[in-house]
Amino acid sequence: MAAETQTAPTRMISPSRSIQHRILSALATGLLVLAAGCSKEPTAAQGVADLETSLGKATENPAVQLAIAAAKTNDLGFGVVALQEAKRAPGLSAEQLQSVEQTSQAIIQELLRRADAGDARAKADLQLIERSRSQ
Repeated sequence: MAAETQTAPTRMISPSRSIQHRILSALATGLLVLAAGCSKEPTAAQGVADLETSLGKATENPAVQLAIAAAKTNDLGFGVVALQEAKRAPGLSAEQLQSVEQTSQAIIQELLRRADAGDARAKADLQLIERSRSQ
């Protein structure tokens, strides 16, 4: 007697099931990309702390010291203006200049958030920064 072999029935995936799977995979991938791209921007305080760490001895630069002191005392507008001056100071490496710019941007973003929430001082600080850039 010949042994009958049984084969497992092949499972057919319907086209609509395949499309649903692809759509679900695309949505999951999109959510992951979106979540990775929406990381919270650093606050002014975090930016200043990172700046101090990255600059090392360059924090002895008077313009950098002034910028850090202004930001620490919540005089954010003056802090950004001082950081603009610090970028022109000699002796900073490319990485340090990048750190100065990132800190400046972090402070400006915080000022924009505060201004959008109705903070009058933040609005005045943004005007100060704008005036200093136009000179």
